[in-house]
Amino acid sequence: MEQIEQFIPQSSPFIVGVVSDTHIPDRVGELHPALLAELEDQHVQLILHAGDIAVKSVLSTLATIAPVRAVTGNRDFLLSQDLPMHYEMEIYGARVILSHGHLGTRLYWQDKFSYITRGYVLERYRNRFDHLFKHAKVIVFGHTHHIENQWIDGRLYFNPGSVSHGDSFFPSPYYGVLKFYEDGRIESSLKPLKGAMIRNKKWEKTR
Repeated sequence: MEQIEQFIPQSSPFIVGVVSDTHIPDRVGELHPALLAELEDQHVQLILHAGDIAVKSVLSTLATIAPVRAVTGNRDFLLSQDLPMHYEMEIYGARVILSHGHLGTRLYWQDKFSYITRGYVLERYRNRFDHLFKHAKVIVFGHTHHIENQWIDGRLYFNPGSVSHGDSFFPSPYYGVLKFYEDGRIESSLKPLKGAMIRNKKWEKTR
């Protein structure tokens, strides 16, 4: 694990935008047309990217809105030397872990088999996170394209889904917002991205 980054917010709440699984250009050529404006409207002060970025230009584009912290995903072959597998930070004293969620090649293939035979199950990931990140208050992850926003035993498991393709349960692209308050409160929300869906690797306008 890398050294813990300490954030000292200048105001409360400290607002964090969360994205994952952009998959550019393997699944779509560019970011959702509404994403940057939405992050700006949310007044985010930090952006977390939970992996499967694919190309570094995604991070520099997001950085035009706010500073970015990112981790490598299973599709980030070109970025694996530049980005950590996990990133740890503290915001108003709350320990936050950012991880793609695949946790390495061996577990990735195990999960593939489990997903095919049993479908998506949060516990499969939660058990591993609890073992690896014992002191975390918030665990932010991606990989599954399945949105999660659950407090369990005093810990938040937060997955913003994918800002490209969703999954069979939540097909729309999503992003997330976390708000950290000086008094220790944490608010979390998931935001669907509207107005466009992917068709043939391009964003096509929808009603």
